[in-house]
Amino acid sequence: MDQFYNGESLMQCSDGSDGDMDTDTDTDMDTDMGSNSNEGRYSVESRLLSAYARLQLQNSSSKHRSDQRTREARYTNMHASWHLQLPALTNAYLTWKHNSSLNVAQTSAHKFQVTAVHVFELDYFHDITQQHKEVANVSLLHVGLLGCSPTAPTVAISLQCLELYHQLRRRQSSFSIQAFTKVLCAINNVNYAQTFRDQFSITFDIYLTILRSVRSQVDMALGRTDPDWRLRHGCPPCTFEQPNECLLYPASLKAMDGNNSAKRMANAGSADLRIFPSRYMIPPDQVDVFKDDVRLRPAANSTEENTVRVFEQTGLFLSARRHGIIQTVTEMRRSGELAKYPLATINKLLDVFGDNQAIGSDIGCSLSKTVAASSIRDKAFNRKLSLSVNAFHGHAHNRKCQLQYHPMYLRGFGLEDLETCECIFASSNAAASLIRHASHFHYSQFLDLHFDQWDMDKYLELSHFIFNNYKQAVTLIDDFTKELDAYRLSFPDQAMDFETWVTEELTYLESVASEPARDALAVDYVEVLEKLNTYQQQFDLFGTDKFLMYLPSSFTPDSGLSVAASQSTKQAQAARRAVERRLQIQINIVEDLETRLDIAERWTPGNSDYRETLEYSRQRKFICAVEDLEGLVVQRLFELSKANLSSTSYKLRRQISRAIVKRSGAIRTALDKYNKLAVMQNPRRPTLQYSEILSYAALGEFDILKHSRHDILTKPWSNTTHRQMGVKYFKILRAREEIT
Repeated sequence: MDQFYNGESLMQCSDGSDGDMDTDTDTDMDTDMGSNSNEGRYSVESRLLSAYARLQLQNSSSKHRSDQRTREARYTNMHASWHLQLPALTNAYLTWKHNSSLNVAQTSAHKFQVTAVHVFELDYFHDITQQHKEVANVSLLHVGLLGCSPTAPTVAISLQCLELYHQLRRRQSSFSIQAFTKVLCAINNVNYAQTFRDQFSITFDIYLTILRSVRSQVDMALGRTDPDWRLRHGCPPCTFEQPNECLLYPASLKAMDGNNSAKRMANAGSADLRIFPSRYMIPPDQVDVFKDDVRLRPAANSTEENTVRVFEQTGLFLSARRHGIIQTVTEMRRSGELAKYPLATINKLLDVFGDNQAIGSDIGCSLSKTVAASSIRDKAFNRKLSLSVNAFHGHAHNRKCQLQYHPMYLRGFGLEDLETCECIFASSNAAASLIRHASHFHYSQFLDLHFDQWDMDKYLELSHFIFNNYKQAVTLIDDFTKELDAYRLSFPDQAMDFETWVTEELTYLESVASEPARDALAVDYVEVLEKLNTYQQQFDLFGTDKFLMYLPSSFTPDSGLSVAASQSTKQAQAARRAVERRLQIQINIVEDLETRLDIAERWTPGNSDYRETLEYSRQRKFICAVEDLEGLVVQRLFELSKANLSSTSYKLRRQISRAIVKRSGAIRTALDKYNKLAVMQNPRRPTLQYSEILSYAALGEFDILKHSRHDILTKPWSNTTHRQMGVKYFKILRAREEIT
């Protein structure tokens, strides 16, 4: 068993933190894999250590002992001990890494033994030479080992073994430490125990800390001291500019989105007080600056109250460049996808990158209004921030939103779909199961490890990404140009001005975005007039009834009169009074609407205003029918997309399948309602089949069916074939931007 090189250092790092660093058990962390040898205690111990330190070492040699410290105190002592050794450990690691010669005199050296764990070998009595005034773990690092305790290691793991798991964990985030230690036990024919996992976890933590220390020294030597250096220079295609290069607009394309898979239980690992120095995370205090910015605006994605209580972290909100390089990550804490997360992200990106930034979000349309109502509206306006909707999500938005925010219609966006975040989340979801019950330090550490490897992979694939985009753009231009030229020849007398058509369509949709208040009141007026006419007819029927008077003497056995007849007369009178009350209430409603509409003479069915409003009312019902049908199809498309995800569990797939069956029935009902109203329109609208509805992938196609009184079916942009060719035209424009 070994120790620090003098009593003073041991006292600073100890208070008993000599290996009892258990995570889930009270077992000594320095219990080796099959051996508890105390051999190797060197002879100068009495000279180097105080009496108190020797007593502590004596106590630590016992396998079972009573430790009155809290787990938090033990963790704090252990982490402080490792922190004091970090500079020496970093230098020793670099010495071993580059095979530098120590050239240290062997006269003052002594030896101790550890159980050395390699990938395919387990050495129970591995001799270690320790130099004078040298920490035990430094001696271990010189021979490629790292101890499981900061002060008195009896078990050490080889650096090759640690690096093997490091690389495995970077590329497969669901591969746990427990699984790896079980593999090691199986290879070395040792029964698995929880202690082994705890020992490996401690050693792996300090190994990653050493690697981060090495990277910090490299960054310092290269002059990368700016905290935002990675943000500014992490993606060469976006940030590296050639001399005299033309300015791009937008300057760069980014995407941001939230995900609720990376949850962490509240109070999990609360004894670990370390704070992980992430290069990705936006600190919570910079996020909470915006918590009251848009208090009255609803959250983009709310979270159930029970979820908020159970989890401390309810997910992640991140931003990434179009090439896949991750920029920022924000923890969503005890909430859903609130407005403060995108606002904090946008604020950070504007501060780092400046003007002409374009950011895609699945709610980019509503987010633009959120930004306009926030404290960064002036910064966003002055720096010409452009917000758009991701390509996939954009097709589920209404047509007006697509024309304004879909990347296909926005200049400078190229062929980018801005769905980068979805790809990142599909990969990071693998880590979710292992960080659910982790401490916040390990939660951040393993997410950072995953994201760092993701960025490295995307960096290595940059040339492949750019080359594939170039090939796609060239092929698209070649194919679609031929189709457009042939289509124009089919309509020699019609100018195929697709850009003007889009402008006209957007102008039309903006003009009918909200119904005029007078039109809505007029519809209500006609509806209450029809009810008034119905109640009046019912009342008139009661008025034609003949009421007869009978004397008591009239009720004779042969008169045909009875108590039942008298009771029936009373019921008829009660019904007449009820109709009269409804009639009077309806008259009051009609008079109120006439006052609000300034109508001097009551409308009649022969009145022209009455007929026009009645026709508009029928169209209004048709519009509602189309919107109901559209909403059902949107939900069905989302359910189908979720059902096809490879990560969807079997139980969830069954639930989604049942929902799809129910949705299909609802779609058929809504379709029947639509078809009944379609034949009543002027001009008559085409009826639809169920198979046609399911083929509506671009949901904006529903909008051209709605506002028939504007005669939009005569517009060239309402022609289905014209619209399809318009899509190809704009894809050609974006493809040319991609290669220029």
